[in-house]
Amino acid sequence: MHPNVYRAAKSGDFQSPEFQSLITAISENGEDLFHQTTPNGNNILHVATQHEQVNFIENLLQHPSGPPLLWQGNSKEDTPLHIAATMGSWKSVRVLINMVKLHSIVENGQVDACRELLRKPNLHKDTALHYAVRGGHESVVKLLIEEDPQLGGVTNAADESPLYLATDRGHLYIMDLILRASVLPSSHKGPKGLTALHVAIHRPLLGKFKAVQQLLQHDICDIQIFRVIQSALHIAAFLGYSLVIDEIVKFCPSAWDIININGQTALHAAVMGGEADVVKDILRKLNLEYLIKEQDTDGNTALHLAALHKDYTIIDILARDKRIDRFITNNDHMTALDIFLAHDEECFLA
Repeated sequence: MHPNVYRAAKSGDFQSPEFQSLITAISENGEDLFHQTTPNGNNILHVATQHEQVNFIENLLQHPSGPPLLWQGNSKEDTPLHIAATMGSWKSVRVLINMVKLHSIVENGQVDACRELLRKPNLHKDTALHYAVRGGHESVVKLLIEEDPQLGGVTNAADESPLYLATDRGHLYIMDLILRASVLPSSHKGPKGLTALHVAIHRPLLGKFKAVQQLLQHDICDIQIFRVIQSALHIAAFLGYSLVIDEIVKFCPSAWDIININGQTALHAAVMGGEADVVKDILRKLNLEYLIKEQDTDGNTALHLAALHKDYTIIDILARDKRIDRFITNNDHMTALDIFLAHDEECFLA
């Protein structure tokens, strides 16, 4: 890119004699400054957007060769809209959207081009909304969502939805904006089969409980969402988050029925996490007797796992419950007592 072109875009001086004469000179030589790029592939519109030169952007896009720049990606396939969202510049995003609408109406009589630009992905399949969410740019997120309410359902190459990213970063207001706009199941998606609800529970975020409530209150009670490696309820039980457990089952009572890929219930998870208070709380629940006797894929009940983990407190809690069947054997034909004694024997032999 010619140094004077870069300087003009950076300073925003579109009408400077130097820049105008440069346009003329380049045109006379059969070149086009609109095709010039920096070493990382940024065109003149990228540069102007990086420096939030809104007037320059408007003037540039009124030139006959200007509109195609809206769609041009740099070396990362970031469009100028991606750059504006990264910068958190509401004004730049607004003018870019307005200009693509204007030109699409003039050329095609419709504004579908605007939606296409909003959803245009970069190399990592990130949209402008992904960038705005990562930066916590609330006003930009609001603007993008208002223009395309279903934009929240677009996931990137890592299977991260904008809602997942907002939850992971604790952006409660942005979460609410997306939740109110998008009803697509994909809007909750995260990597490796996780959802926004999982990360809300698992991450030590400020306002974590509020995030969980927000997600549950927006009709997330779909049993399929919970059927992953570890359900949200399993994670809450393992970590000992009683309030979160209560909130989940309040909105989704059938969550108690969820068994993970290892055949384990939330009670198994609480035992493995060593969360005695949660174990007590689950045992106090009505109509959950079946959870106490549930065996995982190895045939282990919660009592078996407590014995395996040598957790004396939980062993005592479970053993005192009259509903416990102490004689249930696992796939190795061992009772919980057999496991406990085997551990003692191993310690003695060692």
